[in-house]
Amino acid sequence: MAFLADTPASNAPGRGRRALVAVVLFAAFATVSARLVSLASDLPNINRFTFADNAQKQSLSRPDIIDRNGQILATDIRVYWLQANPSVVSNADEAAEQLADALSGLSVDETRTKLKSGSRFAWIKRGLTPREAAAVHDLGIPGLTLVEAPQRFYPAAETLSHVLGHTDVDNKGLAGLERYIDGQYAPTFGDAGDTRRTLRSTIDLRVQHVVRSELASALTLYRAKAAGAILMNVNSGDVLALSSLPDFDPNKRDNALNANRQNRLVADTYELGSVFKAFTVAMALDAGLAGPRDQFDIATPLQINRFTLRDAHAKSQFASVENILIHSSNTGAARLGLKAGPVRQKEFLSRIGLLSPIETQIGRSGKPLHPDVWRDINTATISYGHGLATSPLAFATATASLVNGGMKIQPRFLTGEPIAARERLIQASTSRAMRRMMHLTVELGTGR
Repeated sequence: MAFLADTPASNAPGRGRRALVAVVLFAAFATVSARLVSLASDLPNINRFTFADNAQKQSLSRPDIIDRNGQILATDIRVYWLQANPSVVSNADEAAEQLADALSGLSVDETRTKLKSGSRFAWIKRGLTPREAAAVHDLGIPGLTLVEAPQRFYPAAETLSHVLGHTDVDNKGLAGLERYIDGQYAPTFGDAGDTRRTLRSTIDLRVQHVVRSELASALTLYRAKAAGAILMNVNSGDVLALSSLPDFDPNKRDNALNANRQNRLVADTYELGSVFKAFTVAMALDAGLAGPRDQFDIATPLQINRFTLRDAHAKSQFASVENILIHSSNTGAARLGLKAGPVRQKEFLSRIGLLSPIETQIGRSGKPLHPDVWRDINTATISYGHGLATSPLAFATATASLVNGGMKIQPRFLTGEPIAARERLIQASTSRAMRRMMHLTVELGTGR
């Protein structure tokens, strides 16, 4: 029984040894724990490749855009951005080669340089598809992270590039409707495809496809540098189709920077020639200066200071106002313009929107070019479409007012946007007369 009768003094050395061992173990565990915390904050995935949490998303989620019939025009898809912590990549050379094999277009040399930088962060590649992300994941290279992010996708590719515009690498709108959306509907951080708002465009994708196809054929046939067309509802201002060639694929955003890819229908201005005679005739009718059947001398050359204007195609000495439009007489249009005078002509063109840019949902139209001092010779040449340059979209908008009963419209590319307030620009009787004459111009005259 003696072994049961140990005294406190005899057990003291054992307790001391146990306490020492406990202190050592505690210190060791504390050191390991601190190291683990440090590694966790520096590199969440040191032992395995990880997909970043949704909270780490870097890109903006945008609403879908659909056409007037519900067809998807623009939407967000899920892609992945590959980032690295070079300071913990153990074998940069091997990692760079493996990544280049897995990702087409990735430079081995550039990747190797990034991975050898010793920094704690570097982008390796953005816009990886799920298949590419899975391939990189399977490499199991420590120090890499995939960040899931939304990226804009345009199913119709080039077909609507100048209407929709495009986004940058961070999914921010740079042009067209995409830029307008950023100003009006503030995209938010969130899941790809998070379409809390779906925006319906006025565009009819079927019509747009036909218009673009016809333009492309004409571009080839006439070996033209560019071509464009607008189809607009003259009563509401809804644009059903707008195509400007050459265009670009917004899925390959860098193509937007190629030469001659601007939206010529909106951004550029042109002297549009004889189609301007419609405004001259409408001005004369609306001001009561002439009626459709009033006669004007078109064969006699028109002398203005040192300038002489002739109508080489005049088939008779006189022509009615409607025939001046139908058969496109320059001297006839000039005489109508001079009868109105510079002041009245300038006021009329300003009233129908041809002397100032127009704001649209796909951008501001080009600033019109017109004389600073409006002389008689300017009035005469502007009457048949020379000496004043405006954008084709502004021209189409003003022309719509000539035939829709005389009311002002505003081009619309989104159906949810308000229609412009009804404002009369010309008399309804003038508009009726213009519809008739423009119909005859196509049926019998130079518009065939």
